[in-house]
Amino acid sequence: MYNYSMKVSIIIPIYNSESQLNKCIDSVADQTFRDIEIILVNDGSTDDSESICRSYAAADPRIRLISRENAGVSAARNAGLDAVTGELITFIDSDDSVESDYVEYLLELLDMNHSDIACCQYHDIADSQAAPKLLNGPEACLKEYLTSNDILASVCCKLYRKELFDGIRFPAGKRFEDNSVLYRLISRCSSITVGYLKKYNYLDNPASFVNEPFSPSQMDIIDAMLQQRQFIKENYPSLLRHANSLVIYGANRCLTKMVDSRISDKDYIDRLKPLYKEYGKDFLKGPSGRSAKNFCRVARISPKLAMRLYRLFRK
Repeated sequence: MYNYSMKVSIIIPIYNSESQLNKCIDSVADQTFRDIEIILVNDGSTDDSESICRSYAAADPRIRLISRENAGVSAARNAGLDAVTGELITFIDSDDSVESDYVEYLLELLDMNHSDIACCQYHDIADSQAAPKLLNGPEACLKEYLTSNDILASVCCKLYRKELFDGIRFPAGKRFEDNSVLYRLISRCSSITVGYLKKYNYLDNPASFVNEPFSPSQMDIIDAMLQQRQFIKENYPSLLRHANSLVIYGANRCLTKMVDSRISDKDYIDRLKPLYKEYGKDFLKGPSGRSAKNFCRVARISPKLAMRLYRLFRK
């Protein structure tokens, strides 16, 4: 059992989530570990989300509401970070929910090896009875993050020591904000404990950003991956080929998103083309599936041809 006397701060950014908000907040308020504070950050919702939040805050002294003008999920999370009083932090999205022992399980993992981050899994990840895995040292932690799905590329489903966020905040006005900060947090870790039980219930919302049609903000993943690559190059050069591979993961995502959205923007395609030339070889050596690698092979010759073939085979 964990022996923590530390408070856990739970940050929930909220924007127009009235249909899922009760389920989310109820799952957090009903945690088996009770020494928590729940910070609801209403990011300028235009539906009934704020009223729902006010009702919960009035009924439960552990719940605090921050209301602000709409500025995006990064700004909302940053407002939560600036307000926390707990020594440990976790993030939950407002259209998701968690199991009743979500916090308790993560605390047990954190205490097991005195780690800096503890991770659990999403409900839609394949079942696994594997014992928790300990990763020691920032390089080993980063390699696991860059090369496997055990440390998911989301700030959710994790418990962090508060000091990891000293001087680190989410990039305001940018999407793929998780990809912009997670590698920096991991680089500060002496160890991470990865658990394989599914304690976070992710809702695949058709209206969420990841399911939206292509827009200029979808290209933010390229900025995030290139910044990550530069950080790895400067600090962990032995991991550079893995960071290169993830640049192509982002490029593949952008091109296929354009096809699915019936968009062919020359400026964006021209920006992605040299990335395939420079980093494609490392992607082809990585763990990605055959179809993704085949797409990359063609895109190294011609991104437009890769898009046409993808459109053809998707019919």
